[in-house]
Amino acid sequence: MKEQFKKQVVGPQSEFESATPNDVLDEMMRAMKNASPLYTPSAFWEQLVAKHMEELEHDGFGNFKRTINMRYFNWGIIGIVRHQLMPVLRRWVSRPNLSPFVAQFSDYHSSNASQAKSFNAVTAAVYKVYVAMLADFVADSDKLGLLDKITEPEFGNPFVIKHRGWRVSQDLCNSIHEFYSSTAACDLSKLGFRIGELGAGYGRLGQVYLSVLPNASYCVIDIPPALYVAQRYLTKVFPEQTVFKFREFNTYKDIQAEFENSRIRFLAAHQIELLPPDQFDLFVNISSLHEMTREQIANYLKQIDRLCRGSFYSKQWRVSRAKANGFTLKESEYPIPGNWQEVVHRQHPIQRMFFEALYRT
Repeated sequence: MKEQFKKQVVGPQSEFESATPNDVLDEMMRAMKNASPLYTPSAFWEQLVAKHMEELEHDGFGNFKRTINMRYFNWGIIGIVRHQLMPVLRRWVSRPNLSPFVAQFSDYHSSNASQAKSFNAVTAAVYKVYVAMLADFVADSDKLGLLDKITEPEFGNPFVIKHRGWRVSQDLCNSIHEFYSSTAACDLSKLGFRIGELGAGYGRLGQVYLSVLPNASYCVIDIPPALYVAQRYLTKVFPEQTVFKFREFNTYKDIQAEFENSRIRFLAAHQIELLPPDQFDLFVNISSLHEMTREQIANYLKQIDRLCRGSFYSKQWRVSRAKANGFTLKESEYPIPGNWQEVVHRQHPIQRMFFEALYRT
């Protein structure tokens, strides 16, 4: 890794025990490169990995919610207007009020020397109003009052909107909505409720699960640098929780005790094969299955079928055109196992170019 990256992301040594962030990320990258092609990045993701590494080197970990996160599920103005403005606007028109227009969004400009996302006064006003309206849209079905209980962490330098006493972000609003959609068929009172997420980004949805469900464990399965970012982020946000951090291992028995006694767990993509059956009560994938090769999609669904005895929640583009991968994928073309029972399959109520599906596995 470049010395520039080391200077920007290394924190106090105690935070990372005996390993620097460089060591951790380098180990993850080596493991990924040595994995089977079923678990290495598709051509589409090879491009994103290179871009994300560049952004981490240039802007450091402290700005990741304004750099790499803009290619996870945090939308800019064009994506908002094209794909998701109308549902929240229709909700506002049905119950108009001025509160979204007086919401506060002060820290919208990033340094000119940075590659981080930045807004001008006009685009910041549009973004602010949209996120405030999105929060109101989510609040309509927020039966647990999560908007009152969960706030967007400062870590990562997010774009935060202050609205109705809430400190919210686009990510937090979407994550709360996904929390309700993904758990609709779950018994959340179950002791030892186990959640797995494939392609978790920086762990935005995991933050909600871990905040709301004290009896639940959460496992990230991903490739770097996303795996690295999620591990560093969630261990920072939940410093008191027991964590199984990524490392290479040969058999599940080698790590079983530590893995099962940890509430937050991090695995590289290829390690999914080493887990024994029936590991999870809920498995989640949001907007990444469609970015893989057809062989990888089929393999991951096979692994999810093996590992999950509960519910699988999927949220993907209705028509995905990842040009680098050389094919178009429609929502009807996912090789869903025949033994799964479809609970929900619908056009997503916010991101209208997406569908969401919930299955009993």
